[in-house]
Amino acid sequence: MRNKRLITGLIAISCWLLADAQQPVLTLDSCLRSAQQHNCTIRSAQLDVLIAREVKKQMLWKYFPQAGINAFTFGAAKPLVNVDVTEMGLQGQTSDFLKDAFDLLNELAHASDSTVKLSSEVKWMRWGATAQLRAVQPVYWGGQIVTANKLAKLGIDVAELKQEMSEREVLQEVTETYWLVAGLMEKRATVNKAVELLDTINQVATSAYNHGLVTTNDILRVQLKQNEIATKSMQLENGIQLAGRLLCHLIGQPYTDDLQLETFTEEEEVQPVLTDLQTISIEGRPEAKLLEKNLEYNKFMKRLTLGETLPHLGLGVSGGYSNFFEKHNINGVAFINLTIPLTGWGETSHKLKQHNWQIEQAEMMLKDLRGKMDLQNRQVLDRLTESVKLLDQHRASRDLAQENYRVAMMNYQAGVGTMTELMEAEALLLQAENAYTDARISYRTARRRFNDLNK
Repeated sequence: MRNKRLITGLIAISCWLLADAQQPVLTLDSCLRSAQQHNCTIRSAQLDVLIAREVKKQMLWKYFPQAGINAFTFGAAKPLVNVDVTEMGLQGQTSDFLKDAFDLLNELAHASDSTVKLSSEVKWMRWGATAQLRAVQPVYWGGQIVTANKLAKLGIDVAELKQEMSEREVLQEVTETYWLVAGLMEKRATVNKAVELLDTINQVATSAYNHGLVTTNDILRVQLKQNEIATKSMQLENGIQLAGRLLCHLIGQPYTDDLQLETFTEEEEVQPVLTDLQTISIEGRPEAKLLEKNLEYNKFMKRLTLGETLPHLGLGVSGGYSNFFEKHNINGVAFINLTIPLTGWGETSHKLKQHNWQIEQAEMMLKDLRGKMDLQNRQVLDRLTESVKLLDQHRASRDLAQENYRVAMMNYQAGVGTMTELMEAEALLLQAENAYTDARISYRTARRRFNDLNK
């Protein structure tokens, strides 16, 4: 019997350890690491960087010679050249001489019993083949090749900045969602505590009713409050499930009903808040850098447009092979290719004006963004300062609500307090606990946002 109990206990412990191993406790750091590895938005931004790097590698090949092979062969049903030499439009004695010559030769062949008959027709080019190898080394291409490579490098910088912004936004969303789930779980604990308090109140009220000290109205009010708490508990569970699914989606992990988060402990020490806005860098933020890159992009596009109107110079070699008259022919050529555009200046002038307006627009947007970021820094700092003050206030309110409930319970048990006062004290305690939980979440998210901008 003792062995059976021991085996049963070991099995229960093993099952508990296995379940705990299958569903580890999620911490904020583990969620952030998982999001960096599995979140679709972050992964897509990382792939954009890889794509931009491949584009840069493609542009490097524009510095090298551009070579190509062109081959052509043909076979005709009839010769392409079919000429009767006696009918070539020759005049006078030459034409008569050719006709007499062919007639004489054919008579001699006939007299010698030869089967060969000479024809005055000449047939050429029944088939032929040609191949050409050509290579051109760009020497000066109006600055377009250099500018294109700079644009490709700019594309890498833009992709990396967008990756940084995407990662920051996703991690901020993960942080807020994590604390939302943690706060709802904390509120679940508060509701469970309220259920225990109501059970205690119900026991006290029932005991007082049995001794004839109170009426059934007190018991009914407690039961109504219990039903209200049960409804809130159901809504809270639905909220936890929905927020938990969102968190698992953001971090790329499967959702389970037994989702566990790190214990939501109270802050032992609130970090000091910086009051000097100059400590928050604007120039170092990716939003400002991205608009600076946009300004560079418009300047590069202007250079490309201008390069279309400049001369293009290239050095090249060409080698070829041909066989048209059953004779192989191989030759090679070295050449200089110079192209000077003579038209299109009117269209280009309007393009340059367009780029000038776009550059001015980019400068204006950059200036406007810096002003908005100043306001955002003030807003983030104010929110953090406010969250610290609210955290202290709601902590003090929670402590007062706990003391108020303790006094109300003592008065009701002593018969000097009413059920109304006790229920109000319980409601105030539940409200204060939830408000304190919200304040803690607000402080953590505000601190995270401030730290992100103050890197």
